[in-house]
Amino acid sequence: MNKSFEFIEEKHGIACYQLRRNGLNILLEKDQTVPVVGFQITYHVGSRHEATGYTGATHLLEHLMFKGSKNFNKQLGNNIDRMENVGAQLNATTWMDRTNYYMVLPKEHLPEIVAIEADRMRGAFIDEQDRQLEMTVVRNEFEQGENDPSGALYKHILATVFQAHPYHHDTIGWQSDIENVSIERLRQFYHDF
Repeated sequence: MNKSFEFIEEKHGIACYQLRRNGLNILLEKDQTVPVVGFQITYHVGSRHEATGYTGATHLLEHLMFKGSKNFNKQLGNNIDRMENVGAQLNATTWMDRTNYYMVLPKEHLPEIVAIEADRMRGAFIDEQDRQLEMTVVRNEFEQGENDPSGALYKHILATVFQAHPYHHDTIGWQSDIENVSIERLRQFYHDF
């Protein structure tokens, strides 16, 4: 057994390990019947950690995390997008209490995706040019939600039910915050969480 990890418990065929160095929890469910792995990282940060002026920051950062990091980026020719060339399916979601990044890929590429995820965990590029591009994408997602009656109703219900609670605003944020949050505020939020 690798001494970097401590076995915690197993329930329903899922083993829980903890990385001794930093307390990172790892859940492992083995399935030897297919030559692929499903890999997911969940961060316990979501829209409830935001405030007026930077609502939607978690979601915008989720988008920016795909723009490269210190050791994995387009300039070096090894950004995360190239994983799609080996058949990887990559995506992410943001919610009130969590943000997760997940992928399915050929098992022989697991060490590479773990290295990419570790690098972007603390070394993601968060720059103004990318913020402008992704802000437009997120604003379009916001507008799609506004044009969906059930989505618009849901946002209004949250705002009414949770008036004095961080769930007050929808995960995507308020349009004015999406459009105007500064790159400095996004960087600070990224480093805080």
